[in-house]
Amino acid sequence: MQLDEDQVLIKKTLRGDRKAFEELMRKYEKKIFSFVVRMVRNEETAVDLTQDFFFKIFTVLDKYNYEYKFSTWAYRICYNLVIDHIRKNQTQVDSLDDEGVTSHDLLASDNVSREDGFKALARAETRDYVWNIVDQIPLKFRELILLRYIQDLKYEEIAEITALPVGTVKNRIFKAKEILKKEMEKDGMLV
Repeated sequence: MQLDEDQVLIKKTLRGDRKAFEELMRKYEKKIFSFVVRMVRNEETAVDLTQDFFFKIFTVLDKYNYEYKFSTWAYRICYNLVIDHIRKNQTQVDSLDDEGVTSHDLLASDNVSREDGFKALARAETRDYVWNIVDQIPLKFRELILLRYIQDLKYEEIAEITALPVGTVKNRIFKAKEILKKEMEKDGMLV
């Protein structure tokens, strides 16, 4: 069996090579943090959960099955960690009236182009507007939008991570897009 880059790093880590694990962390830390911060809507909590995620990965790495993509396995662990945290801390209200962290705060943590000009400003404002709406939709829709469009995962991978049937994943993503479209129409952003 041919090992991919992640699997080679896992093998090295399991043989005691800490630099290999650090490389694996660097590869995934921004994507994992981005997913977590959008789910929990709190940067400090997201930092803690991201650290917990990497600690958890390190402690269970020997249980990884090389037949599967590491990223899918890792996102499953991250997803479960975040959902457990949200369930234990039911302080969030999933409604369109919930304030939470602003999109501007969240985008400051992501890889955002810093080019000058009116076009860049218009794109940034549009992106902020769209992510503000995404941040406010119910969690069961938001998590799927984030996995699909931020983490760029396939429907099958999302189904595996969330333990939902592929049809449910597709249906919820469709419904999420409908919610977003209605909110944008209500705000006069779509004609």
